[in-house]
Amino acid sequence: MTDHTTRSGKTLTETDINEIATEFEQRDFTDDEIGTIKKTRRRSPRIGDTNAEVLTFRAPPNYKLRIAERAHAEHTTESQVIRNALDAYL
Repeated sequence: MTDHTTRSGKTLTETDINEIATEFEQRDFTDDEIGTIKKTRRRSPRIGDTNAEVLTFRAPPNYKLRIAERAHAEHTTESQVIRNALDAYL
């Protein structure tokens, strides 16, 4: 089992995540809540004042684990680790 850290720094175990997923699946959402969820999903992610773009690249398989470990150690996201690495290089 792997623990996951939220943006706020809270650690979630696989058990926590499964409980959240089960609660979400079983909940009866109001029409307003469903509308809000759908609207939220349509937005482009933003970094600062600009829309984020998705970049795709190929890397050795061990990069994924190394990125995840660094994100966990720094209490940040895997995307932020990659952005930091690219900023340092570029």
